[in-house]
Amino acid sequence: MILDADIHDIVRGFIETKVLQISTNPMFKLASGKDSPVYLDHRKIFSHVILRKKIITKWGQFLKSEFPSVFENTSNIVFAGTATAGIAPAYALSEFFNCGFVYVRSKPKQHGLTSVIEGSLPTNAVVFVVDDMITTGGSVLQAVEYVKMEPVKSIYVTSISTHQLKKASESFAVNHVIAKSLFRTTDLFDVAYAKEFITGKEMKTIMEWLTQLDG
Repeated sequence: MILDADIHDIVRGFIETKVLQISTNPMFKLASGKDSPVYLDHRKIFSHVILRKKIITKWGQFLKSEFPSVFENTSNIVFAGTATAGIAPAYALSEFFNCGFVYVRSKPKQHGLTSVIEGSLPTNAVVFVVDDMITTGGSVLQAVEYVKMEPVKSIYVTSISTHQLKKASESFAVNHVIAKSLFRTTDLFDVAYAKEFITGKEMKTIMEWLTQLDG
């Protein structure tokens, strides 16, 4: 986890750019059809230069601290973005580290070479599958399964944020995948509450929602 001072600055940026939005009455309607008091739109990060650079720099430092031996030699590292939310962050990380980049389709395309991985994935590559947000981990693990079909050396997962749900941790453990996220959303909410971006009533609703999400 990055330093508290940095989290405070980034959370303010999330609020100001509407990466993080809170609405408890009414709640947001998610693609799943479920209600949520929180809407995290990480895609907006990449439209704002200062915030984007700040996130990618911190994320890069975080990955080097979590995987020091892996980043001793970056020549065989490839960042693989999930389609579509992981494409921008994976490309940004590949630029930061001067590494390879590919993206992984949600399913093989129905024409041409019927590819599922777009780009060049070298043999024996160390692959970081990148998503913007990890909830249950289902979509990023599907991408991992596609990457496993290639002759790569090792695979890791990383994301900007995670709800750190028990079901996601269990899924990664069962699949023997190491996943590391820059932020836990509970930390983001704590800072937002401390800075009075979130009221006490809203915070209570958010915590109850997270508990139900992990039920």
